[in-house]
Amino acid sequence: MLRELDNRDSAILKALAISAIVFHNFFHVLGPVHENEFTFDSSRFPIFLATVVHPSTTIQALFAFFGHYGVQIFIFLSAYGLAKTHWNDTETWSAFMLSRVKKLYPMFILVMVFWALLAACHVGPLWVIENAIPRLFLVLTGVSTLLPGQTFPIVGPWWFIAFIVQFYAMWPLLRKFTKRFGWHGLVVLSIACYLIAYFAHPALAQRSIMLGTTPIGRMRIICLGIIAARYPLRIKVAAAIPALGFLILGSEYRSLAPLASLGFVIFALWLYTKMRTLLRKCDLLAQLGTYSLGIFLLNGIVRIPFIMLARTPDSQLVLGCASALVTLALSVFFHHSLATAEQFFLQRGAPARPPRMVLDPVESVAE
Repeated sequence: MLRELDNRDSAILKALAISAIVFHNFFHVLGPVHENEFTFDSSRFPIFLATVVHPSTTIQALFAFFGHYGVQIFIFLSAYGLAKTHWNDTETWSAFMLSRVKKLYPMFILVMVFWALLAACHVGPLWVIENAIPRLFLVLTGVSTLLPGQTFPIVGPWWFIAFIVQFYAMWPLLRKFTKRFGWHGLVVLSIACYLIAYFAHPALAQRSIMLGTTPIGRMRIICLGIIAARYPLRIKVAAAIPALGFLILGSEYRSLAPLASLGFVIFALWLYTKMRTLLRKCDLLAQLGTYSLGIFLLNGIVRIPFIMLARTPDSQLVLGCASALVTLALSVFFHHSLATAEQFFLQRGAPARPPRMVLDPVESVAE
């Protein structure tokens, strides 16, 4: 059953998901293949099919079109982790939010400072102060994706920070709702949020607001995570095959597009359960998962000079891997720098910060 997933499963799933995200973020800006994530265009899937059949561009096309679904795994794990570790909490909303911020923000602030220094060297400190800092403040407060024209911050992938802060803020309400109405209520909630997103999209799009960057637009994955953590859910092949079908058909037909992300997560989880024994033996994957937050935050910065040099299919593959390795190296350095700082404050008697910086508390499933 899915509720039997533990810390190691979480780390491995994060490793696989962050790998897909990193290569997606690199390849989707280089070629003709673009994903149907925040907007849908029926012409994108035929372009993907025409590109993926060429051996020199197969890998690039696969990551460019499907790699963004790694974000859905992180959303699932976020909901799953909270439903495991914070189900019977008695702490106040403010205490809960403070505990989440302490896990999320140290790495985020460190990377923001790193980016600001690079940007100041490139375009000048005045631009950073006048333009970047106000926008990054909106991300820190979790409201950027709710404001017109602020959906995507200075570093595009960082929209997820505002998303996860919003999800944390509404978690106590989601928990109370689930305890009262059960998994049936979560199904109804998923449908209701989809309808809200569907009918509100035209008006909000004119104001450059995308509900896909908010919990409302991702509620079906959030609810799946809660159901998987709290109820005896087992994905069988009879569900996995239709899920794969929805993923493919949802890439082609607008009417089925909302089911594509759900289909991906269901199929990916089924596939993981089939390969679980083998994957759990890979210490490298488990270790990679512990660096997922740093990798996520840094890859949008690191990729830029590599993308500028990637002009041929072969160079795209080589430089994509090089970009990923540099991102990993910096993530390891930042991760251990924070751990060292945490140890320093601990020795000085100051409140300790958690050394493991991740997107959500899934790593604490077994606590």
